[in-house]
Amino acid sequence: MKGFAVRISFYFDPSCPWSWMTSRWLAEVQQFRDLDVAWKPFSLEIKNAGSDVPAQYRPGMRLGLRALRVIEAAKAEQLADDNSIGRFYSALGEQFHNLGLGAKSSIADALSAAQWPAELHYNENNEDLDLPIRESMSEALALYGSENTGVPLLVLEEGPTRITVSGPILNPAPRGEEAAKLWDGFLIVAKNSSFYEMKKHRVAAPIFN
Repeated sequence: MKGFAVRISFYFDPSCPWSWMTSRWLAEVQQFRDLDVAWKPFSLEIKNAGSDVPAQYRPGMRLGLRALRVIEAAKAEQLADDNSIGRFYSALGEQFHNLGLGAKSSIADALSAAQWPAELHYNENNEDLDLPIRESMSEALALYGSENTGVPLLVLEEGPTRITVSGPILNPAPRGEEAAKLWDGFLIVAKNSSFYEMKKHRVAAPIFN
């Protein structure tokens, strides 16, 4: 069942497993509902600079920032649109999250999937590209209305209505009609002006499928 398209600005860090599973849910929902997804950078490495983050998360956050720099380089060369960024993210996530491969192979495969030049990987360490990433993060936090959030963060636009939501966190990402039904319920809750927050305790590590 498809109707009026919902525009979604999806703020993500490629290294975040919860962003990855939310993105896979939306990709599944797109088979049943009209969703128009715009991919927006949000670096957990930048956000958590100077914070006491457990050592096991640091390599992933560095990968996330490196990948976002590559995306920004592709934008600067007018090679990137939402479709190619989506392909880049999908390929990188499959390699890094689902298969557990490292940064080098993940970004290389992602560049191939996006059909961007392989030499864009030289921008992984280009700190000049952090500026548009920081600007995107500032935009996200201003829309949410608080610094106290991370990713995934969604901005939903349907006609004149715009709603900013931290989450949802899904584990694992639902498939098929279940994904579409969850989307319908999520949209009802998100659009209800009386509803603000609901949270369940997470009891399992990320389940990739």
